[in-house]
Amino acid sequence: MNNDLNAYDDLVRYKNPAGIPRSFLLKQDRFGAILPQTDFVDIQSRRHFEPPMNQNVSGNQSQIFVQTANVNMVAGQAYSPTEVYDEIKQAEDLRDSSESPDMLEFGQKRQSAFERLGPVAQPKKPKLTINLNMDNDQPVREVVELKNVYDDENIINSTDETVVTYLPLWPWKNHVVTKKSVTARTSKTVMMMEQEQMEEIYEKDKNFIMITVTGYPPSWTKEQLLDSMLENLVGKSFVPCFIEFKPKVCRFLVIRCRPALLMIHFLGFAMRKEDVELEITVSTTTISIHKLEFAPRSVLRQRLAMKYDGGKRELDLSEFTLKFDISHFIYFPLNRICNQKEILRIESEVDWEFLTELNLSRNRITSLEGFNLEDTMPRLRILDLSHNYLDSIKPLLQCRQLPLIKLSLEGNPLCTDYTDPDRYLKVMKTIFSTLRELDGILIILKGEMPPVQKNYCLEDAKAVVEKFLEVYFPLLDQSSDDRSNMHSMYSKKAVLTITYRNKVRYDTKFKNARNLLIKSRVLLEGDYDIVYGAANIVKLLTKWPNLQHDPSTFTVDVILHNDSSTIFSINGILKLTAESLAEDETMLAFTRTLHLFTKNGAEYKIINEMLYWDEPTQEYSNRAFQQLSVPKKSVFDIKFEATPDDNTKERLVELFMNLTELDKLPSERCLEANDWHMKHALEYFIKLLKLGNLQSLMN
Repeated sequence: MNNDLNAYDDLVRYKNPAGIPRSFLLKQDRFGAILPQTDFVDIQSRRHFEPPMNQNVSGNQSQIFVQTANVNMVAGQAYSPTEVYDEIKQAEDLRDSSESPDMLEFGQKRQSAFERLGPVAQPKKPKLTINLNMDNDQPVREVVELKNVYDDENIINSTDETVVTYLPLWPWKNHVVTKKSVTARTSKTVMMMEQEQMEEIYEKDKNFIMITVTGYPPSWTKEQLLDSMLENLVGKSFVPCFIEFKPKVCRFLVIRCRPALLMIHFLGFAMRKEDVELEITVSTTTISIHKLEFAPRSVLRQRLAMKYDGGKRELDLSEFTLKFDISHFIYFPLNRICNQKEILRIESEVDWEFLTELNLSRNRITSLEGFNLEDTMPRLRILDLSHNYLDSIKPLLQCRQLPLIKLSLEGNPLCTDYTDPDRYLKVMKTIFSTLRELDGILIILKGEMPPVQKNYCLEDAKAVVEKFLEVYFPLLDQSSDDRSNMHSMYSKKAVLTITYRNKVRYDTKFKNARNLLIKSRVLLEGDYDIVYGAANIVKLLTKWPNLQHDPSTFTVDVILHNDSSTIFSINGILKLTAESLAEDETMLAFTRTLHLFTKNGAEYKIINEMLYWDEPTQEYSNRAFQQLSVPKKSVFDIKFEATPDDNTKERLVELFMNLTELDKLPSERCLEANDWHMKHALEYFIKLLKLGNLQSLMN
């Protein structure tokens, strides 16, 4: 039986070539080796097939007579491929029902491979692989669906006036009804007819037009998409509003931009950016300008008014509509020359002719041609172009007649062309002869002295220097026995040198400072001693008398700061505290130059220190220790077990007077009523102040 079936299959494949419907072969006359079909074998009973007696099989030729049932035979009927699929499907059913390698019972249908594998697995969540180095160990990042604008916390919490006003009117919360949509067609005639119809609609500027864009890669941002469209619409006014950006489709509204819309028709509703082709659909909507209460030019006018200071003649257009929140509602980048021209034509409060300061930073500007600064803003004195895309000085040459005194170009590519700061300054001075400040740095003219700064600290060094001041001097102001804690601040191989002025040694008013001069040298005599090692340095510090520094007199000058070293000097005033009121308190001026070193960037230690003692000037002596030093928080929480002595009471009263601006008597009464507990006394004072009952402390 199996041999008969195989022979039958071979005959069927020979008589019925793959891809040609059987009905077509039935309707053909004799042609070549193919004989007309005259008999039909029931497929369901093919297992009981026996070749008829008149079947003749010899060599490569075979004949099979099949009985046909109710077939209308039309000779020469044209071949139609519509039945190909049915014939292939029938052949697959034949194979599935019989040609199984497994042993099947009669009439049992063979299971497919998919059925034998079991239930279908759940579809996997799509992944976006960020793996430029083809590293298999690198983690895979999931594709995150973008939030709706009205659900984004950054936009909901925005304080921008435009966002707050128009977020409740976000049109994509509900279904937007469209009347007519046009896009790319295969027939140019149809596209021309649609363009004529749409031109009449574009003339009417009361309803918004919806633009739908597809075909961009998922990696693109909203700004990349909109900028690509604007590049194709160069010179045309086109202001996208209410932009809803998704990974596969972006849609937004425009109005009153007929030339730009006709350009989209001219481009065939397709825009190219390198190897990306954007597909565009233009649809008319029922959203009117009055219903939405949103007009792009009116919104721009409002934003200009928000950024304009009429009294100072200043206008801040920094990151004009490029911030994350506002860019969803209106996208008007100032790097487009046509936008620069258009913003000058908007009727607003800005008096461009008398403008003296303009901030255009962070707007991706490459040209200033549209602003025409020399003619529109001839009185401009301060111009900020920092963090833009200016790659040459050509745009600056177009406004070289401006009387600029301040110019900021930091963050532009052109700055990298000048490795020599002096040449950079010389070029800018050549263009703007009146320039006095460049990128925040004052330009010193010939014969002028540079300005003096009380404190000079590099931005990167501030954290290190401030932390040192907070820790070092409070430890040094402790009693001599408690200064041993300073051991951890010095390196094991630290070096300390001390120098003092000759007068400090021999003048009788500095007799209390003799212990400070141990292991030190006189400036005039030249003899000196050096203290090596952290242990010896701390041992010397414990021999010093009690000190008190005045932080209000400190000046700091950072000399060097890098990843491993920080070198700076500190100048200030200190006094030697007296043990009794009968003794005088000696004031000294000091200069400490310290070299802090670190290996890991986390822990700094003093590796070198140079100390100089001197007599303070009369001016600094008079100003020193005039500002009351407020104790730490722990002092306010001190609770005395017994009544404090008179000296402590006097200090507490003085501190309370400075904090509350009360006289001495009511301050003393308030502290006494609260057992000299400073925190409780202040709380009691605030309570009386709120009740308006401070008079009770006076009586």
